Amino acid sequence: MAIISIQSKLIEAIDYDEDEKNLTIFLYNGERRAYSGVSKGQVVGLTVAASPGNYYMTEIRGKYPSL
Repeated sequence: MAIISIQSKLIEAIDYDEDEKNLTIFLYNGERRAYSGVSKGQVVGLTVAASPGNYYMTEIRGKYPSL
């Protein structure tokens, strides 16, 4: 998957490696967060959420190992 822009005040874009199940989140503050073991369903949920930032905070951050 290529880098995808997200409509969010927190997240600028994401990148997902479906084979490795690694998700990289690019935040507007310049930080980059990467997580392993993230399912494609979680990534789809993030991209279609009404609030991707809230989805990230409740469904991804702290629930998957950081890279």
